[in-house]
Order: sequence, then C-alpha cells, then structure tokens
Amino acid sequence: MMENFRIVRPHPITGFELRTSRIPGFYRLSVEQRLAFLARSFSLTEDQVAQLRNGNALRIKHAVNMVENAVGIFGLPLGLGLNFLVDGHEYLVPMAIEEASIIAAASKAALIIRQGGGFRTKVDEPVMIGQVQVMGLKNPLAASEILYGSKEEILRQANLANPRMVQRGGGVFDFETRVLDGGDGIGSMLIIHLLFNVCEAMGANAVNYACEAVGPLVEKITGGRVNLRILSNLADKRLAQAEFTLPFEHLAANDFSGEEVAQRLIEADQLAHIDPYRAATHNKGIFNGICAAALALGQDWRAIEAGGHAYAARDGQYRGLTNYRIRNGCLHGKIELPLQVGSVGGAVGSHPGVQILRTISGIQNSRQLGGLLASVGLGQNFSAILALCTDGIQKGHMALHARSVAISVGVPYEDVEEVALEMIERGEVKVTTAEEIYRRIQQKPKPKEEFNDLPVETFAPGKIVLFGEHATVYNYPGIAAAINIGIKLRIIHDPVGPRFLHPKFKQVFPVPKSDQDIRIFSRAVDEALEIYDLQKEHIAIEVESDLVPGMGLGSSAAFSVALCSALRRYKNEDRPKRWDSGFFDEVQKLESIFHGHPSGMDAATILSEGVLWFRKGPPREFLPIQLPSPLCGIICLVEPGARTIDLVRKVQRSREKHPKFISCILDDIGNLTVDAGIALGTGDSVEAGKLMFRNHELLARLGVSTPALDRAVELLLDHGVLGAKLTGSGGGGAVIGLVAPENHFELFEELSSEFAMVFPFTLGALR
Repeated sequence: MMENFRIVRPHPITGFELRTSRIPGFYRLSVEQRLAFLARSFSLTEDQVAQLRNGNALRIKHAVNMVENAVGIFGLPLGLGLNFLVDGHEYLVPMAIEEASIIAAASKAALIIRQGGGFRTKVDEPVMIGQVQVMGLKNPLAASEILYGSKEEILRQANLANPRMVQRGGGVFDFETRVLDGGDGIGSMLIIHLLFNVCEAMGANAVNYACEAVGPLVEKITGGRVNLRILSNLADKRLAQAEFTLPFEHLAANDFSGEEVAQRLIEADQLAHIDPYRAATHNKGIFNGICAAALALGQDWRAIEAGGHAYAARDGQYRGLTNYRIRNGCLHGKIELPLQVGSVGGAVGSHPGVQILRTISGIQNSRQLGGLLASVGLGQNFSAILALCTDGIQKGHMALHARSVAISVGVPYEDVEEVALEMIERGEVKVTTAEEIYRRIQQKPKPKEEFNDLPVETFAPGKIVLFGEHATVYNYPGIAAAINIGIKLRIIHDPVGPRFLHPKFKQVFPVPKSDQDIRIFSRAVDEALEIYDLQKEHIAIEVESDLVPGMGLGSSAAFSVALCSALRRYKNEDRPKRWDSGFFDEVQKLESIFHGHPSGMDAATILSEGVLWFRKGPPREFLPIQLPSPLCGIICLVEPGARTIDLVRKVQRSREKHPKFISCILDDIGNLTVDAGIALGTGDSVEAGKLMFRNHELLARLGVSTPALDRAVELLLDHGVLGAKLTGSGGGGAVIGLVAPENHFELFEELSSEFAMVFPFTLGALR
C-alpha cells in the first residue's frame, strides 16, 4: 500500500500567520485575560469573544438545521493546545474535550518537540474512496475487465453528479476493483472503488453522489445487481504523516538519561505493535488529541477515528499507529494514518464557533489541517508514553482529577485550588476527603478584607480643546478644558474575574474602529491590572459613558483616568488630590495603548478638572488657568470624525510643500492662544469668543475644517454665541461655542433640533 503513497507538502500559509504559539504562563492567566489575548491577536469582535466565553457560538437556530429533532445544545470544555511548530509554522490548536490532562499533555509534548525543530509532515492528495457493491455476477473477474474497458464512460457518469467539484479540479479520476468472497449463501461480489479528488472538502456527500450516479450504468455494463453505494472511511489514499527528531539531551528526566528514556519509549511502542490489548489504549491516546482538535475545528471526528482504527489493523492484526526508533543519538518519532478532513462544507461552514476557532488556529487549507492533526496525535502519544515510562501516568492526571473531585462536592470556585492541593499532598483524592477539607475551610475565620468594599465607582470628565489645535504639534501652546460630562466606571465582584465588560458609549455616527474597539480597552485594562498588581482579583469592570467616541472629547483619557482612580480606590490608595506625576504616568501608560505616543494634554486636562495651558516641550508645560467665574458653552456633534493621525499628517505634508504659508498660520494660532489665555484668566468671555472665531478661520485655512463644520460655526454665530470653532483635530466631529450664562439653556434647546446631538457644559464647574 505504501508503494503508491504520493507525498505532498502543505501549501505556504497566506494571510495572517501567528508569530509564535509559545505563550509562557498562558495557563496562569484568568479566562478573561486569555480571551483578551485572543481578541488582540486575531482581531476577534466582542460578539465572538462573548460566544467563546459563554459557549453559545452555536445557537438552537443553527442546531435545528444541523440535526433532526433538535432540543438544545450540549457543551464541552474548550481549550488551546500551545507550542505547536509544524513545518516551520506556528499553530494554536483548539481542542474540545471533557477529559482532564489531554490539552496540557499535548502542549507539553509540543514544547519538548519544538526543541528539536518541531514536527515535519507529509500529506497525501485529498483522495477519497467510494464503494459500489455489485452482486449476482457469474464471473466477477470478467465483469471487472469489462468495466475497465468502459472506464471513460464510468468516470464521466460519476462526475455528472458533482460538476462544481470538477470545475475546481476535483472529481472522480480513476477506479479500482476487488473481488471478495461473501461465503455461503452470499457468494462472490465485485467491489468498485471510485477514486475521488475532493479538493478542500472532506468529501463524504460528493463521493456518495458519485457512487449513486454510476450504479445504473454499472448494472447495465456488468449485468449484475448493484447493492451498496457509499464512501469508505478507510481513506488509505489520503494518508498523513508527522514525525520529529529529538536529541537525547531533551529527553533526560528524573534519574533517567536521555538515552534511557528513548529506549523505554521504543520498548513501550513495540508492545503496542505486537499486542492488540496495549495497542487499543495506545491508539486511544492518539485519538484523544486528534478527535478533540477535529471536533473543535468542525471535522467528522467519528470518521477519522474509524478510519484510523481500521488502518491500524490493515495487515490483519490491530497495531499501534506510531513508530519510534533511535538514530544518530536522537529519538525519531513518526505517525501515519488516514485523515479525511476539509476546510469547506459541513460544520466548517455552518457552525459559527468553528469559524472563530479556524481563525485562531491559523490553518489555511485541508492539507495543513491534516498535517496538524497528525502532529497533535503524535505529540499526544509521545507525552503519554513518556509519562508512563518515567513518572507514571497518574501523576500527570492527579491535579485536574483533584479539582474535578473538589468541584463535584460543591466546593466554590475560590476554594477549589486549596482543597485540590491538600488532597494531592495527602495522597487521598477522594470525595470524602474533599468534603472533610472543605468543612474545615468553612470553619476558619474569614480574614479581614484587604481591599475596599465593592462596588467602587468613579467618574472622569471629558475634555475639549479651546485653542491651539495642530499648532501644539509644533510646540506652540494650546488650551484645553475639562467638561462636566464624562465616563462613569464601576468595579463589582465577579467570581470568574478579573474581566472587562463591554463599555457603553453614546453613539450617533458610525464610530471609527480604533475608537470603539473592545480589544484596545481590554489591553488597557490588562495593563492597569498589572500596574496595580490585581491580575488575580475576582472583579469585573463596567463602563458607561456620556462621551461619544471619535469626536475629540477625550474618551480614552477619561477612561484611563477613571480606571486608574477606581483601582487605586479598590486598593485603598486614594487618588492624589493635587497634581501627582506618578499618577499622571500611570494614566499615560494606558493612554499610550490607545494613541501610541500621546502628548499628555488630554490626560493632564482631565486630571486638572479645569482649564489648562499646555505646551508639549521639552520641557513639558502644564499651567492651570484660574477662571474668575464659570464659563458656559455647548458642544454640537456635526458629522463623523476623522482619525487624528490622518489630519496631523495632512498638515505635515502641507507644511513641507508650503512651509512659509503654513508656518505663518501656525504662528498666528500660537499668538492667538496666548491672547486667549489672558482673556480667560481675566474673565473676558467676549474677547475669548472673538478669538475662538478667529481660531476657527485659521484652522479652516490650515485645511482641517470641513464645509459642515464651517456651516455649524456660522449657525452658532447666527444664534448669538460669543464664539465658536471646531474642537479637536478636525476633518469632521464637533464644534464648540461659548455662550452667555443667561442664554445657556435656551440656546441648548434651540440647537438640539439642528444637530445630531448637543451637550451643554460649564467650564470651571468641576473644581
């Protein structure tokens, strides 16, 4: 059978490729931190993350179209096999399985094997076999010869059932025949094997259609009676091999040298080769890994396992599927088995969760999948017999088994680890022992709570830029102000925390992806938890915001300030009442996740809770402007905002092209900002308003305003505001206006019907 084995290496990966599947400490992360890692690494949406978290990627509406008499969804634990380096590519392996230690064993094996260069695979062409059983023939051998004489007609008839597959380069390309003796009462039978290239599909349905299509023609040609017409799950034309080479030094364990371990592995493997009693358990371990990964990736794991067991008995005795030998001071491990897998069709296309997991795995086609599954099976087997030959299999299973026992007697989440560890230390992993240990824990006096009572709630204001946009980039001064609308953040108890719940922002226009992206917020939360050493706390973080992202209102800075304040309060470390550079640096670390290299103006303004003169420096200048009395204003949302970085680059290009013209505008904005600081400090709101109009005119000349923003400023002028301008980087977004206090509410009412949203604000009302 191996003489005709055609070897094809997997195609190169296209699109996203994982940098490394080696993720040290992944098992120590909370579930939410693991999900945040996946979201960041694979661009998962919040809905996709929620589906993984809650196990509801498959809904009943999907199930009713997949099985008959559907009544619900049955879940399995889902984990990731790590460290898999296969043919030079990194893969994460989704695995759905309820048995303890399987995923850990696969990951451990892959970690050891990658030290020798990882797995190497060879995968056959995707050829499936369809069987047609012909009965009632007087001379089956003669009938076989007649069939070969009509080969072209038979192949053409078979392919009529699958025209699209033929268009993709697949279809039935040949057939083989076998004559079998059915014994007394049955007699001889002729079996036709249609050889079908199924391309990227597993191919069961296509093969069955082809078998059905040729049945009548076979009867006509042979004069026999066609009975069964169906594919075979012994896909021995579609073999996958995986192998590794591992120097002895990577095998040494406990008191055994690497060479001794290698010899023990070979002895264990040989037992599986000669004894079907051992081979059954040996191969069961292989399919622990293969079937867990196949199930998670939407494959027909039952067909894979059936074909694998049949292949294990291909010479008449059931044997192990692996082979180990020593060569040049190294252990060489190898597996070969049929793997009928597909990257299209079946659950791959109909199960939403499978599509998410395919993205995470990095698999691009069916050949890569076949090679990866073979590697998982070999790794699973290597890990199992390595444990059997050194520590014994129970040691590896003990920790997870102990946790399962603790959970089974009702031990709550936070006490499971303590109960499990004591059972292991005592060598008594039993229900009665778990109950006894937990009763003792319940009787212990509860330690005094180290951190603050929950919930913890904080508020951080948004901000507007009053003067100096874009000029601040070139070290001219700017003036920004905190406003009395912002973000509320709440920390609550959560037994599966720490985790970040989806933030609730106001939204009136399509929000730029970078502004609403849950992954960026999750990264900021991870950073904050690390800053304050709270990575293991059972908490959840909720956010509700009156700020609209993408409008230049400081959403990310407000979020960063609110989060740092809340976590400090949770630890009974109150936020400093005066300016504190340490606290500012903590906030800036989070802001850098959103903006890369933030100037600090947003964070400083929000922390000041007032009006702030700013120059980026060096040296950086933060000077509070004391208002003699509060100033009233309105924010009008005009149109979807543009990305700040795009507008900054636009000005930069204009400055490079027309340096004198643009520099004059920037000089004027800088001088105007100085005058505005004096007007605000002396309470001259009329002069401040005039300077706002002038600032807008200069920003329009700079090319960062839009017709809609210009019309909005003119509309505010018609309504009698003291001054108005765009706020933020421009290119869309919002305009702000200063108004007389006596007209504040009336103007707010009038303008609410003119804009998508209007916010009143008061400067100087926060402090």
